[in-house]
Parts: sequence; structure tokens; C-alpha cells
Amino acid sequence: MHLTTKTPEHRDSNGVQPLLISKSRYQAGLQCPKLLWYRFNQQDAIPPVDAATQARFDQGTEAGSLAKRLFPKGIEIGAGVIKRTTVDELSRAALPERRPMFEAGFIAGSAFARADVLVPVDRGQWDPIEVKSSTSVKPEYISDIALQRHVYAEAGLRIRRCAVMHVNTDYVRRGEIDARKLLTKTDVTSEVNEAVASVGGELERMVAIIKQKRPPAVDIGPHCEAPHECPLKDRCWKAVPTHSVFTLTHAGAKAFDWYQDGISHLRDIPRDTHLTPAQVIQIRAVHSRRAQVNRDALREFLGGLEYPLYFLDFETISPAIPVWDGTRPYQQVPFQFSLHVVSKPGAEPVHHGFLAEGTADPRPKILAHLKLLLGSRGSIVAYSATFENNALRASSDAYPAFADWWARNEPRVVDLLPPFRSFHYYHPDQCGHASLKNVLPALTGQGYDEMEIADGITASQEFMRITFGNAPAAERKRVRAALKEYCALDTEGMVRIVERLSKLGAG
Repeated sequence: MHLTTKTPEHRDSNGVQPLLISKSRYQAGLQCPKLLWYRFNQQDAIPPVDAATQARFDQGTEAGSLAKRLFPKGIEIGAGVIKRTTVDELSRAALPERRPMFEAGFIAGSAFARADVLVPVDRGQWDPIEVKSSTSVKPEYISDIALQRHVYAEAGLRIRRCAVMHVNTDYVRRGEIDARKLLTKTDVTSEVNEAVASVGGELERMVAIIKQKRPPAVDIGPHCEAPHECPLKDRCWKAVPTHSVFTLTHAGAKAFDWYQDGISHLRDIPRDTHLTPAQVIQIRAVHSRRAQVNRDALREFLGGLEYPLYFLDFETISPAIPVWDGTRPYQQVPFQFSLHVVSKPGAEPVHHGFLAEGTADPRPKILAHLKLLLGSRGSIVAYSATFENNALRASSDAYPAFADWWARNEPRVVDLLPPFRSFHYYHPDQCGHASLKNVLPALTGQGYDEMEIADGITASQEFMRITFGNAPAAERKRVRAALKEYCALDTEGMVRIVERLSKLGAG
């Protein structure tokens, strides 16, 4: 067997353990050399991951755990072991057993790579499988596996084929999760074989960067946001003004062209530049430092609202691994709603709310509550209403007793986003955005800054944690209160927005 013919050089001639570039650090180096340098030399300068990134990591961990079910004879390598040389030794020791290995890791030169699953196949060969919670193969996965293939080959393993195991969106949960149907495998051998040729050169380049005494000078660019937003973005973008060309709506790659030409502020865009009507409004707002208001358009929009008004907002979960029967991977399933009802112009809003308790599917209770609360007339107002509409349509399809009810009432839904998306109202503090999180403080002065839960991703994560985790009772109580406060602000905010628009339209 040609499995241990190459012995890794764990230490140099002075007995010092060399630096090792892992898969995550290799990806950092491909994205930005400055990010790579900081990961090795000033790790404490990199902020903790945000809620969205952590959610992605958590989903990946879940998918990886499920994938192990497909290899019942598999063995875990170095569970909980941080020292890479130890993982390498344990992995090499397990090779002769010819069993599937989870998290087997090998060192080769300046690189270290672990495979989610390493499967023994014919003729002493191995198939590495990378498990992802995504629904397709992304370009960055190829470079990730190319590093693995490079390391394994250098470590003496014979690799046959490479694959990505990812989530099948056609899967519908019925009872216990069926990992064979939930996860699907895509062969990426040809793409990896093409990419692996550049790995050796990339590693040499990265080692040289890491050994520099200071971080390399790298200007900002599209790499700051792809394939993921760089954790150093706040540091590198300090000199970018608040009203920068990057905030210009629908500017796209043109913003970086302006920046490279020395144009960073919206005020500096040449007057002869061709701009869309919305871009003109945005720049005019920045120049004047005042909101831009199209009163006729606002009056037309407001005239389409029929009282009583029902301001509705959902919070949802969309896990990669479906939680409830009848749901698909990443399906948006509501677990909470807030509803503010305004019976007539000028009336005080009345609030109703629902937050699921326990682990049962909350959709039947949500639908039953809303059927009682929404009445049969009046506008149902939501912000970016497609989200609420889709959630209600999917929920009523899953529970047909409510299907006719929602089919009759769906035409009542009015989206509050269009006046802002169309720039009929635009305040410079929106910085090119039309989301509720940007519009509400700009228009009313009310915002989310002091809230414990201040965004939908955190709300979803926290609900999952206290509902399906082992949070103590006091923790669950505190989080549930924060969830109710956050969701209620969304609908109260919509009430205040309509009130403010009504005054502006009347003016």
C-alpha cells in the first residue's frame, strides 16, 4: 500500500513547527492577502463572526452530522483534538483499516487539510467528500477541495474521485430525517483536477505573505464582499465616507470604477454622468441634506389603503434540515407574528401577537389566530409583503382547512415597500437602502439600536436555540420577551410610517 510513503516534515531543522495553512486560511488567502496575514499574525484584530455567518456554520455542522449516518462503519478521527500534528498521526494510523474516516486530517509541507468524509474505494484509493449545507456546488468549494487533494496526494494517498455532498431542496420531511434523500452528491473531480495545478504556487505565495512583518497593502474592491463579506471590512473601509459611491442605488461595479478614479463621495460624481431617476433623487437628498418627497405618489399609494388596516409581520425559521413534517430545506416557516390593527384614520393601534411554544409545528395555531384577527375587509399591510404572502400561502397549502380562507384574503395584502423602493420618499440617512431597518429611523427617528434582538437572523437563531436546545427556563423567558419586543416594533414601525407618510402627503 502506498499510503505512508511520504513522511510529513512536522518540524524544521531547528525543531520549530512550521506554519500550517488550513482550508479556511487558504480560502482567506485566495480572497485577500491582507485577511490571510491577519489570520496568522493578528487574529485578535478579526471580530467575532456575526449572526448570519454563525448560522451558516451551524447549518454546516448539522449537515455534516447527518452525512455520517450514510457511513455506518465510519470512524471519527481526533474528535476534539486541536493539535494538527496529532490529527495527522491519528489519521495515518487509521489508514490501514480501510474504513470511512470523518475529519481525517493530513499535513503536507505548509498545508493541513481535513476531509469531512474520506471513503476507501478500490485499488487502495480514496474518495474525499466535502459536506455542505448549501443547495448547490459553489465555486469556492472547488478551491477548497483542490487544497485537500493537493495535501492528500503529497501525504501519500491515492485519490480517485472528489465530491460535494449538499442539500436536496426537493426533499420533504415525513417522519424521521432520511439522510439519503436529504443529501445529494455531486461529482466535482474534473473541476478539482483543473484547480489543483495552482495550489502549490498559491501556498508558496501565501507563506511569503504570512512571513511579512506588516500586512500587505491591499486596496478595497469586490473581493471585500465575495465569496463572503470580509471580517476586516470595517477596518479597511474606515476612510470610505458615509455617503459614498457604494451606497448609490444600483451602482454595481461602477462604484468601484469611480472609487479607483478618486471619486468616493456621492457629491463628487461628475454632473455629466448618466444617472437613473432614483440615483438623481438620492444625490439630490445628499446635496440638500433633506428628504425628497413625491407627495402626489404618496397620496396615490395611501389612497389604495382600506381601513381597518392590519399591519402584519412574521418571524420565520428556514433551517437546512427541516424541523417539521411537510417542510423542505430552507423553507420559510413562521413561528411568530405581530399584528397592529388601526380601525380608522387617527385611531390608536391595537396590538396582537403570537410566539410559538413547544416543538410542535406552529403553523396551524398561527393560521387559526390570524383567521380570527384579520376579519374580512381592510388592507393587510406588510413590508416587503412577498415574504408574508409566501409564508401564508405555503402554510395554508400545508393545512388545507385554511386554503380557501387565505385565497379569499390574499388580494387584501398591500406592500409598504414600493413608496421607498421607488424613491417616492427618500431620506439621506437611508444611505441607498429601502429596508424597514433603514426607513424607520430615517422617517420616524424610531429604531432598533437598543434592542437585544434587532434582526431577523438573530431572532431565528434564538428561537431555534431556546426551543430545540437546552436553554434553562430563565433564559427561555428572557429570549421570548426579546423576541416579542422585536417583532412588535416591526409592526408598530409600519403604523408610524403610514402616519408619517399621511402627513407628508397631506402637506
